[in-house]
Amino acid sequence: MRCIHMKHIRRMMALLMCLFLLPVTALAQSQRLPLQDAHKVSYKQCIEQLNTGVRLTRWEITTAHEDVSQEMNTLAKDYVDEMVPGLEKLRYNEEARLDVYILHSRTGLTWMSFMVQARYVRNDTTRDVRFTTRTYDMVNGQQLTLADIFPAGSEAWRIMEEAVRERISAYYPDVAPDAAAVDAACTLDAIAAMDFTLHGMSLVLHLHAADFYPGKQQLIEVPLYYPDIRPYMTENAQAETDNLTYYDTVALTYDDGPTSWVTREMLDLLMETGTRATFFLVGGNISRYAQYVQREHDAGHAIATHFFQHLYADRTAGSVFAAMPPKVNKAHIDAIGLAPSYARAPGGLWKPMARAGAGWPLIQWTAEGRDWEGSGGRDPYLVKAQVLGQVENGGIILMHDAKKNSILSSGMFIPVLQERGFLFLTVDELFAKDGVVLQPETPYWRCVDGDTSEP
Repeated sequence: MRCIHMKHIRRMMALLMCLFLLPVTALAQSQRLPLQDAHKVSYKQCIEQLNTGVRLTRWEITTAHEDVSQEMNTLAKDYVDEMVPGLEKLRYNEEARLDVYILHSRTGLTWMSFMVQARYVRNDTTRDVRFTTRTYDMVNGQQLTLADIFPAGSEAWRIMEEAVRERISAYYPDVAPDAAAVDAACTLDAIAAMDFTLHGMSLVLHLHAADFYPGKQQLIEVPLYYPDIRPYMTENAQAETDNLTYYDTVALTYDDGPTSWVTREMLDLLMETGTRATFFLVGGNISRYAQYVQREHDAGHAIATHFFQHLYADRTAGSVFAAMPPKVNKAHIDAIGLAPSYARAPGGLWKPMARAGAGWPLIQWTAEGRDWEGSGGRDPYLVKAQVLGQVENGGIILMHDAKKNSILSSGMFIPVLQERGFLFLTVDELFAKDGVVLQPETPYWRCVDGDTSEP
């Protein structure tokens, strides 16, 4: 029988009593909860140079529940034992990495999801991706399944079946998926056993693209946003996905990538802090750094466009931007199978960009740290102070994915915002929480109860 830690029970009883006594209006207006003890984690990185010449990096995680930590770390070690014997010895001037990550996300007061993901990259090409997910109640260590979230006979099962079928077909639009494999994935039994993770405003089903598109080493992500599925959840699941009652929300965004080691280390930081971000990519950089774009996608971050070239719309002919979508879409589809659905204009120059008619919704921001300043980026302490001074509920933070100090400053303000009661959402989640449908050539600064206007 699994042991239930009494200190966690006492902590939760005290928290629930506080919530019961607190007026609902006060909680809704001013009382936001910091990162819960049940949600706190720490990481250790283990690096080894294998005899084959492959660089092996494996992460170990420590969570609030010993059994969960042991299970996640065992799964990570199992991938190492499974994959290392099959790795070929590198030839002269070849490079390869086997990275085994443990991603985590949180929802509610006690639930967490984890994904153990192994990625083998050789000569900048992703050769093998494997993953396993788990979701737990972190107070008692109970593993949760989709049947714990949706009761038998719930309309949610039909919604998931339709979403899986539609999403598989959305990837690689010029290639037809294996029809028999799609049908097999859309049965009730298959969906009930499907890998899934819970996030700030979405439940995401995960499939392997190679099961439907042979040779494609990446994940297929099927997001279902809480406003669309919470009515069909169990009572306990509704409570654990009621994040707007417990937390403020904000979207963290990064422009100008992908780059080389900066993108890699930024993704490590976001993993270790349990943060999902939105990356606005310069299309002309994608093919060179496709492995990092694939990792961004497979880690659950949102991928959008910063146009094909980093040109400013107030000094460039509109026809140049109007001609970019086919090139942008091809770059994204070649890397991850999906075209972007929204954009950010370089410099935030949305008015001339809207007149150019490229066709994408245009995402602005409400907080920024000017981290792009200087050759290595602005002083991280100044970036942190400016972001913390500007951030508000429902806002969007602008950062950049190109300089070392952007990593340092992100690592400074993310934990502070979590302790202040902020939950990081992707841009998609931020607008989905209020049912906002993004429109072409329209600017969006934030999403506060459906208000997307410039503050």
